Amino acid sequence: MTVSAVKIIQPGEIQGLPDDETPLLVLPLASEVLKGRAARFEELSKKGVLKDWLEFCAQVAKAQLEAVDQIKLTPLDENIVIESLKHGMPPASIGGWKAGNDWVDAFKAFTESLAKQDLPLPAKKVLELFKSADVTTLQQQAQDYLQADESKVKAEWAPFIGAILQVIWMRKVAQLAPYAPSYKGRSTLCPVCGSHPVASVVRVGAHDGHRYLACSLCASEWYAARARCTNCETPKEVSMLGETKESLVQGECCDDCHGYLKIMYQSRDPMMDVVADDLASIQVDLGLSAEGYQRTGRNMLLMAASETDKKDS
Repeated sequence: MTVSAVKIIQPGEIQGLPDDETPLLVLPLASEVLKGRAARFEELSKKGVLKDWLEFCAQVAKAQLEAVDQIKLTPLDENIVIESLKHGMPPASIGGWKAGNDWVDAFKAFTESLAKQDLPLPAKKVLELFKSADVTTLQQQAQDYLQADESKVKAEWAPFIGAILQVIWMRKVAQLAPYAPSYKGRSTLCPVCGSHPVASVVRVGAHDGHRYLACSLCASEWYAARARCTNCETPKEVSMLGETKESLVQGECCDDCHGYLKIMYQSRDPMMDVVADDLASIQVDLGLSAEGYQRTGRNMLLMAASETDKKDS
């Protein structure tokens, strides 16, 4: 892949919060997000070398869609939610989470749904091993994966663990929608759960032209000023590198921290989905890595191989 720098908005042009009625925090409707994601995976799987992987991801998204409404909601304290959002603290924080009844419910609902689908034989075998694994081991790996301690997690289990954690948090944050206006700040991490973004997206429609960071875990989206690194927030100019200037997916690259986060333009494909299009654009990651940039976003359905894995392969 050939990447080329594209000059974007100059620093100082758009670096503050919007002065109109643009919402700073948009909470997801899980069923709509997952339905659209499954359809996008299916569409993307019709072309390219990642066909089998993207077809499997479509099956994962369908299992998530069926499972999400089966999880019981744990009511959140209204005052804590409002005060947390107001003061920049995530009301559904991943910090200190222990796998309990929510994990048990989501694990059962997701694995049963996924097992009903016509999975490729390798995926079917891994799923069977995953389902029969020691409960305590699985819960510990879920906690490790949530905290991005990926060296302790089996790579082949990561898509299942990530999918289950997404279901838990997407269900959890559903009850926060009425409180979204309480959020008035700016954050590099999700203001709802504290997770890293998967990518940013410049929206169309009611949010036309505004960039939002999309949470890798709970699917919440929060406003992010353009022309600013979402990792180190340097005031210096950042560049976009991609296959072409018109590509849906670009890498927004910072020469201060040498990090990058993908940015997607919904106007270039209204049916895009941040998680699906992130996985389908692995060539962008490879190209930016070759240019010396490190990814700052996270996709819960894919875990990068550890150095130990690379040596053993």
